[in-house]
Amino acid sequence: MAVPEFLFTVLLGFAAGFTSGALGVGGGVITTPAIRMLLLRSSDIALGTPLPITFPSAFVGALNYWKAGKIRPRVVLYCSLFGLAGTACGSLLTSVVDTRYLMILTSLVLFYLAQRTFAAAAGKGLERRGGVPRTGDRHPLWKLALIGFCAGFFSGLLGLGGGIILVPSFFFLLELEVKECLGNSLAVISFLAVPGSIIHSLLGHVDWLIALAMVIGVMPGSYTGSFFTLRARNRRVLLLFATLLTTIGIIFLVREVRGLL
Repeated sequence: MAVPEFLFTVLLGFAAGFTSGALGVGGGVITTPAIRMLLLRSSDIALGTPLPITFPSAFVGALNYWKAGKIRPRVVLYCSLFGLAGTACGSLLTSVVDTRYLMILTSLVLFYLAQRTFAAAAGKGLERRGGVPRTGDRHPLWKLALIGFCAGFFSGLLGLGGGIILVPSFFFLLELEVKECLGNSLAVISFLAVPGSIIHSLLGHVDWLIALAMVIGVMPGSYTGSFFTLRARNRRVLLLFATLLTTIGIIFLVREVRGLL
């Protein structure tokens, strides 16, 4: 990799880290299409390389939310445990499944989640929403297990980090406050990235030079992004998250449909 490309990759990492910390996603929503379309690597590399980048990005962002009191240990624990199983299953399936069709389906899911999120941002009383009281933080185990497994599965299969599943699930199913959704999502994602990284590495789907360059950028990016969001209004955060979902959905849909033609 030439020096200009390396520096460009570091900048891409910063953008991915900022998005991760600001919106509670693993960064794969930026790094996967960037590696595929801007760095011109294969789809396997684009799906596998973001996972080892995700851990430092999500971990740094989660620390900021932890300091702000936005992390719920029970939610993180059970979503992570069941998410690990989902990540392993999803990662193993990448060697036998045509991920192009799955990305088209994922884009449609993203459009649906974006519409729900836009509607929530337009609702009344959003800034006063405080989520479930911590004294009653006893969400059903099956719900935490389902959320964790699904997030892990799509993280391992599509390299998306799981945040596009976790954040809407925490908001709509667990009714957590907006910034709690983002913080807990990052905490879970940091755990989910580990087995997927190992499996994709063994499958030869990780370009470690790209990963190194992006890690240099994602850590300061994630810190900056989470710092920004913790001081933003909930409505603005939801609007930004819905816009992100829509944008990534369009990119995935157009790219993969064109590839099938």
